[in-house]
Amino acid sequence: MPVFSIYKIGASGVNVSKSPLQLANDELTAAQNAEFLIDPAIGGEGALSKRGGLAALTSALAGDILGIHPLPLLTTYARTLHAARGSENSNTFMTSTNGSTWTNTSTPTGHADGDKYTDENNERDARRLASFKNFLVYAGNNYTQDTDPPTVILWDGTASVTAGNIGPGPTGNASPAFAITDVLAANGKVYMAVHDPGGAAPNLAGRVLQYDPVTGKITQVLNGFGGGTGEVAGGAPSALAFYQGQLWVGLNTGNTTDAIGKIVRAYPDVDTTWTSDVANLRQSISTLAVFKGDLYAGTQSSASAGATITRRSATTGTWTTQVTSAGGASGNGHYASFLVDGATAIYAVEYHATTPIIHILRSTDGTTWSTDRDVDANDGGIAGNLPGSSIFYDDNDAFYFVFRATTTAGTNGFIMERSSGGVYTKRNANTNMSGPIGVLVQRT
Repeated sequence: MPVFSIYKIGASGVNVSKSPLQLANDELTAAQNAEFLIDPAIGGEGALSKRGGLAALTSALAGDILGIHPLPLLTTYARTLHAARGSENSNTFMTSTNGSTWTNTSTPTGHADGDKYTDENNERDARRLASFKNFLVYAGNNYTQDTDPPTVILWDGTASVTAGNIGPGPTGNASPAFAITDVLAANGKVYMAVHDPGGAAPNLAGRVLQYDPVTGKITQVLNGFGGGTGEVAGGAPSALAFYQGQLWVGLNTGNTTDAIGKIVRAYPDVDTTWTSDVANLRQSISTLAVFKGDLYAGTQSSASAGATITRRSATTGTWTTQVTSAGGASGNGHYASFLVDGATAIYAVEYHATTPIIHILRSTDGTTWSTDRDVDANDGGIAGNLPGSSIFYDDNDAFYFVFRATTTAGTNGFIMERSSGGVYTKRNANTNMSGPIGVLVQRT
């Protein structure tokens, strides 16, 4: 006698094209006045519920109702900057509503700190968090590395919820994933780059996953990465972008061989496998962004040459180098923290440990780049203050670039603020910054 799972009824919605015999167990042929609800307070996969009806106004109105006209209600929103901290103490984030005054908080679940990336063994992946509707989505710190699966956290300003766990990938002997290396909100979903055990440089293992806030499900996007059958060779996912209707994935090769940097792309809800777009960039990809219709990649240095910023033309699809780091080969050199100011300018952080070089660069055309701020000379940046992520803050039209503390529990991290007038100010000097930053939007 067949056994049917009844606790997921309605999870896959209504399907009117299949015959009743072809329907999956969690599909319906009709569901009038029904909706699939997820309880954000407790997590879980959700349940089928009756759609709420209109409340009667029998005591509030008098006489006949001759018509109804909709009027917009005044809605205001509060935006709060959230910058993740490391493991110095119990504080998990620093928050600010004006960019200048920052407050410690331990209420949100912490973002994965540097110790959660020791197996991942690359300090230069994007490591962003995502702002999606009225919550932040990020890699959690609430698990034991190599024992438990990494977690995905939702924070709405009041409560943290574990949206799900990152289960073992197809390679790695069912071992837990190493780390979530990037998070991107796009296309109505949240995409996550994951580095898995298994594989060997340059064919490190990994996956791209998506979190669907409607169903609450975390699922894999297309095929995985690694050296196995059916996997994409060339590295583990390290940076994400959504461009021309496709999801673009920069890869981390795990070595320093020159001219093997790879980026793949796909229509996530249409394609079944990734398409290699380029496989001969300088080295592993640390950041991706779209500016004036073209796609930009910030790469890492190789053993023989400096890191580059490379542009993909929207018209020809060809990749050309726009700038090469003066730091030269090795030295953890890379370009990071792409930040786009509409069609006005694009920013990037250039890093090299030897000198050190810690510069915020700016370009108005994507071709000519100049140093907008020499952080090591003017602001005390030192080797090990690796660039974190960056963000634009609407409330004061300012840009924020995080520079990580030199150790997970270190207190020499900081944030650089660029005002709308181009003035730089160092914020949160000598603080346990771990890199990720985002803006939480709350309806008030």
